[in-house]
Amino acid sequence: MNYLAHVFLAKQGDEKSILGNFLGDFVNITTERVYDEDIRAGIHMHRRLDSYTDAHPIFQASRRRVSAKNRRFAGVLVDIFYDHFLAKHWGVYSDIPLKVYADEFYMILDRNFDILPDKLQGMLPFMITENWFVQYRETRGIESVLNRISKRFAHTRRPLVDPIDELIMNNKSLEKDFITFFPAIEDYARRLRVKQVFP
Repeated sequence: MNYLAHVFLAKQGDEKSILGNFLGDFVNITTERVYDEDIRAGIHMHRRLDSYTDAHPIFQASRRRVSAKNRRFAGVLVDIFYDHFLAKHWGVYSDIPLKVYADEFYMILDRNFDILPDKLQGMLPFMITENWFVQYRETRGIESVLNRISKRFAHTRRPLVDPIDELIMNNKSLEKDFITFFPAIEDYARRLRVKQVFP
């Protein structure tokens, strides 16, 4: 799951749960200790959602759709593609328009700016100005995301190669995978929220 899905699967109306679920990609076991228990619960929920997703047969099938040249990045790519389909079909999953939802989330980050990791503080202005969550609806928005990731690996031995083609060439199959998979992750997230049992 990528940023939008993690925020959506958090306990809605609970700012600390939303914040923690988003922070999961920006902290580790050591750096998470600065946050209070409720935010850490969201961070741990994020990790459980990732573990559930990575092990799920449908997600694994989506990964296998990625070509050999980009197979090293298959999990990352599918996470991003699933966010694209969540944004594209947003009205199926939420009664709140995506733009409104995104704006409310950006306000949460802004209110908590001082406790965000440095990397996220640096990223936040671009995230808001470019309105990443709303951009995710369009293929060109996902292409922008992929271009940012590609730059990080451009000078490595195994760079990303035309990653947007992975979405274009497998669009219908990946979309079907997402639509089939997402109710399962929603149910799992619902059970985690009820139990509130995190390490």
